[in-house]
Amino acid sequence: MPVMNINVWEGFSEETKQKWVKGLTDLTVDLLNMPPDKVTVILHDVPQYNWAQAGTIATDPEFLGKSRNTVIPQKEFK
Repeated sequence: MPVMNINVWEGFSEETKQKWVKGLTDLTVDLLNMPPDKVTVILHDVPQYNWAQAGTIATDPEFLGKSRNTVIPQKEFK
């Protein structure tokens, strides 16, 4: 049955995680028409210094801007 592995920045409260996990489980139960005991959610707390996007570590003060780089570099093919 479904096993959801979710990587998330560390720091969310246990209460927030509980609400999130409950919502994910409820949605999965409704969409796949299965009992809740068949749905597994695993949250992985990842420190920001171990998270990177677009070549920038999340602890970089300019992470939000740098990680939104949508320009595809043009390469010359020879």
